[in-house]
Amino acid sequence: MHRGFWTRAFELLQAAGAINLEEEGKNAGCWVMSLAESAEFAGMADADKILVRSNGTVTYTGKDIAYQLWKLGLLQDPDGALHDFGYRSFDRFAQAGTASPVRYGDGTRTLFRTTSDPTERPAGAAFGSGSRVYNVIDVRQAYPQKVVKEAIRVLGHPEAADSSVHFAYEMVALTPAAVRRLEVSQGLDFRLSPEDMGKPFIEMSGRRGIGVKADALLLTLIHEAEKAISERKGEGTGPMADQLAGRARAIAVGALRYQMARQGRNRVLAFDFDEALAFEGDTGPYLQYSAVRANKIFEKLTAQGLAGSPDEDARAAIAAAVPDDLWDLALACARTPEMAEKAVASLEFSLLAGHARDLAQSFHKLYHEHPVLHAEDEATRALRRATFRVFASTITSILEELLGIPVPQEM
Repeated sequence: MHRGFWTRAFELLQAAGAINLEEEGKNAGCWVMSLAESAEFAGMADADKILVRSNGTVTYTGKDIAYQLWKLGLLQDPDGALHDFGYRSFDRFAQAGTASPVRYGDGTRTLFRTTSDPTERPAGAAFGSGSRVYNVIDVRQAYPQKVVKEAIRVLGHPEAADSSVHFAYEMVALTPAAVRRLEVSQGLDFRLSPEDMGKPFIEMSGRRGIGVKADALLLTLIHEAEKAISERKGEGTGPMADQLAGRARAIAVGALRYQMARQGRNRVLAFDFDEALAFEGDTGPYLQYSAVRANKIFEKLTAQGLAGSPDEDARAAIAAAVPDDLWDLALACARTPEMAEKAVASLEFSLLAGHARDLAQSFHKLYHEHPVLHAEDEATRALRRATFRVFASTITSILEELLGIPVPQEM
């Protein structure tokens, strides 16, 4: 953020009488925002928040206020124009789908970077000015986020303040086993004591030099996924190297994203490689396997000339007496938009993850109890096809479009 951003934000706060320069006391020489009269901070022993220290250094909260004003389109110059960054083309990129890897260096889409020159405005590039802003920061930042929200309110924008949402989540940590796996795979040494390794999870700590880059975590997951695929297929029967790499990456991404989504926001997420990559249980690979298995049904039906069509199957389902268990699966699939809305409204995406898990569990049970290829007659086959077609479409949509989890061709 260039200096002009927070300077303009403080000009607005000064004009509104929201901040003052303390002349004496422990905060002498600091620009302070008083929160004593705010109901949100009632009862606090010290309800003042320093935004600029006496040496002129802007605090993180001060910068966050300026950035939040920009996000909401409220950081305006005296002439009413939006106080904005400049934007310059950084790279071209392409993405085949919402869950596909991003390819840089080609494609028709442009990735922009910000500049301090506001006159750099490529045609068609516009950022900021959101109607609702979600700040994804862990729960330990709850107090500074409340200050940011209150600053928007005292500037005379109560609706915008209510649209400033702190997406708080609990700490993300690693199990001791995961730490050891990362040390081996990435050549790291966190110098953890036996006492550390006896804990249920290990916090990331910059002060102690304990931290893992996302790329390192994903690379380790991919390597572990490759091993898991090879073990499932057996010696000499595994996929070719390029197929293995693509499949392992899809499974690794699914494992990581689902592990993050399935955990409630108020619980510490202790990441473990073996747990995340398991092909059974409440895991991403288990859900991916259900989608792959459903798609395989139709591949086999097509090979036998028995694939039918969505319209034919729908007509058969309308005319048939649908068994309760097939009906329950179809009805649960139909509730997916409702579950997605609840997840967004509550900011609890574990609801959507749990819904996907329940669908997958129901499907795996019905897969054995209601065979399609070897159904006793065509009417029964069409009904089962219709149900499993709905499931395949629904689980793929949840994974790829809502959770960003790719569905591979094979597991």
